[in-house]
Amino acid sequence: MAKDVDASDTRITLRRLIRRPKYRYMAVNRIVPHLPWLVLMALATYLYKERIFAESGFYAAQFVNNQTFWIEFQRFVSGIPQLIPLMGVWTGLGMKYILILYSLSHVLFFYTLFLFVYYGLRDRRSGLLIILSQTVGIMYGFFTPIFELYYAVPLLITFYAIWQLPFRFRTIYILLILEALILLSHPLAFMLFAYLLLFDYTKKTAKAFKFYIPVILVFIGALVLKYLTMSGSEAGQLAWLYTFNSDLFSGQFFNPEYAKIPVSYLLINYSEILIAFLLVVFILVKSKQWFRLLLAAVTFFAYLFTVSHADPLMPLFSREQVLYPFVAIVFIPLVFGFPKQGRPGLLNISILMVSALIIYRLAVMYYGSEIFVKRVAQMEQLIETARQKAGNKFVVSKDIIDHGYTQLNWSYPVETMLLSAIDGNDITVTIASEKDLISVEKRNKIQPDQFLFANHELKEQSWLNKQYFHMDIGPYHSLNDSTPNKNLILTANNLRITINSKKIYRAMDTVWIPVTI
Repeated sequence: MAKDVDASDTRITLRRLIRRPKYRYMAVNRIVPHLPWLVLMALATYLYKERIFAESGFYAAQFVNNQTFWIEFQRFVSGIPQLIPLMGVWTGLGMKYILILYSLSHVLFFYTLFLFVYYGLRDRRSGLLIILSQTVGIMYGFFTPIFELYYAVPLLITFYAIWQLPFRFRTIYILLILEALILLSHPLAFMLFAYLLLFDYTKKTAKAFKFYIPVILVFIGALVLKYLTMSGSEAGQLAWLYTFNSDLFSGQFFNPEYAKIPVSYLLINYSEILIAFLLVVFILVKSKQWFRLLLAAVTFFAYLFTVSHADPLMPLFSREQVLYPFVAIVFIPLVFGFPKQGRPGLLNISILMVSALIIYRLAVMYYGSEIFVKRVAQMEQLIETARQKAGNKFVVSKDIIDHGYTQLNWSYPVETMLLSAIDGNDITVTIASEKDLISVEKRNKIQPDQFLFANHELKEQSWLNKQYFHMDIGPYHSLNDSTPNKNLILTANNLRITINSKKIYRAMDTVWIPVTI
């Protein structure tokens, strides 16, 4: 073990955090690192409606109606983005601005971590890693920003940025809080945390044994807590990865056919991760860091082997979340393993390549938003159609409205409810799929004062926050259904359209003409 270091001259102080660091090329360092964050903030504001997809909308509906934080499975990091929009709920802010704040709060938290490590800790590498963690490997995830690993990885980078510094023992309490937040965020965070600590453990970088004892104890305690309190939902999430169950040596498990879908998805969508992994191997071989090379290679291929047996039918956004840990596995050793002192030309090329990668990933997010923009536009059209009918609760058939981008998923009732509340609480509308409603009706009869919330869960209408949502007691009404129209010929033969105009209009002109159907 290395000796304990007196950090009297290097410890973190408030004055040191506030004082601006004197980086080389100050004009560049004052502007360029902030540009990706400004782009992310702009996208988060512009696409705030699209960013309530799936779990994101579920959490938003929970904290708005409960008027307090909504935490599931001890994943306390999910409460972080709820703080700012909750203040809006408490002060009676309109639903539009609450959703905008909710969308922005995710980016603002990561930006705060970036500022802390980049300026406060004078650690540009960690700052760069935080930017990469919110751009690389994320496209669908930008529209479900509540995913806990998106929080765990930047917090893990922050933990490591502090851990690398020589500090006094009392700083360990800050690190233990960060560790608990990381480990309780998601079951896969245990693997990433252990990987980072082992990667850091060398003769030159190892700390005194007293620093490792509390970290290991918290790790074991969090592991036991997660095991004892693991819910059926969390077990189901892990089942996406471990579809083989306990049949470890079955022919099905080692069947290469199971690897085709996720591996091909990785090759097509995350080629930059594979290229980065090859660079990691090159750097570690050149520097003869054999332990780190073995650790990175074993972790990479072990996780690749695991995800290659993930459920091949999982949605694309779920597959992206499953593959996201590769970002930490690859880019942490790449960025921290890059030589600090090198030829200026090589450093400039590497900075240019990283900048190009960030720009490319931001462009992927923007152009990937098209299907979500279309989806929200369709939802708003359905809401407007529903408002012309009696009632607040409606059902639609997937066979009729699904156009590829529709994604009529389990959170559809929640998302339509939130979108409709933007225009006022007196015109709230919730729309569920015909399939989900039938599934719920088989188990429990839906009462007139109940509605389908999310994930086949029924809620009492009295539970709603009346400031934002109002629903009349009554049954579900059909916007459309899958019943074939047997009178289609009769309807067509009796359809009459009268154009109420006898004037002549110029070509290439625009006029309004009354039409009677």
